[in-house]
Amino acid sequence: MNKFLVLARPAKPLPEGVNIQGCIEHLEGLKEKRNAEIHTLVEDDGYGFAILIDVESHDDLMAELFKNPLGRWGTYQVHALGTLEGEWKAMEAIGFEFNLP
Repeated sequence: MNKFLVLARPAKPLPEGVNIQGCIEHLEGLKEKRNAEIHTLVEDDGYGFAILIDVESHDDLMAELFKNPLGRWGTYQVHALGTLEGEWKAMEAIGFEFNLP
């Protein structure tokens, strides 16, 4: 699994006819289906979201994001998040030695 942080932000001003309720329902589904954490971005008047999600791949993530009704009315910033274990392994792979007590 790979963890991503996604900042989903709507266009400003919100275009007429944007399906905010559909977006919220989609995100609620991600909580159930993908065990995602969803947080509202206050600066976006409650219509922007920070999403922490585990997926198999970037393509898997994009497939979920493209289902969001916010889709064409917003922007996404996607950040891949590493794990401490992954960083440890990467450091060991280049020969870093840990001298921990």
